[in-house]
Amino acid sequence: MRKILLLVSIMFMMASPCFAGAYVKIEPEFLTETQTKNYETVNQTIAVIFSKIKPEVKTAKYPKYYHDFTLIEDDGTQNKAYRYVKNGGAELIYTTDSNELKYVSFRRPELQKCRIIYDYPSGKLHAVQVFISETESYAFGADGKYVDYTPYVNEVKEKVIKNWKVPPRKKIDILAKGQKDLLVQMAVTVDKSGQVKKCRILKSSKIKELDDNAGAAIKAAAPFKPFPANFFNEEIVIILNFNFSL
Repeated sequence: MRKILLLVSIMFMMASPCFAGAYVKIEPEFLTETQTKNYETVNQTIAVIFSKIKPEVKTAKYPKYYHDFTLIEDDGTQNKAYRYVKNGGAELIYTTDSNELKYVSFRRPELQKCRIIYDYPSGKLHAVQVFISETESYAFGADGKYVDYTPYVNEVKEKVIKNWKVPPRKKIDILAKGQKDLLVQMAVTVDKSGQVKKCRILKSSKIKELDDNAGAAIKAAAPFKPFPANFFNEEIVIILNFNFSL
């Protein structure tokens, strides 16, 4: 038996005294009951956010590279491919591989967990993301349109599963030598053309052959389909969990 648990965290965000330009009102695309049982909560949140939002913020004062900054404790909304740092009223999001600042986000503590995300260094509104739980979140582009990543992520998942040559159970048991935790967690960065830009291990099984096996599945599955026209990201980071313990 085999299983891949896929989580996708696509970055999206909100407002503070450092905002540039005037506020605007954007008519968001509301969700329906067929999309989520939590549609009312999501709709109420985006209605407030998009009723008065800055299309651009000033980003010049924020450090371009991550150093020894104090990290924000994960509240279940963070992507493991990034580091989250508090800076005044902003939340700075740095890539873990290059240590470069990727996004500047703002939170609204009085609302359902959400982020308003701006690109760095342009400062332009990137997206708004509303979190229901660690496994359920909804993204809306700068134009307020709902962006459903699920079909694309499922296609990636299915293609990786089809190309996953899992070692025989007996061999896995021999390699494990009694070790119980045989999870390999990979962060896969896919660009808009469907090419894998980066693939790295977030959590090792501590068994090189199993780590390499997970990487080989992704390599064999790539490239993936180009992004749909409504995707506003140049790339997305998908977290893949390969569980060899099952």
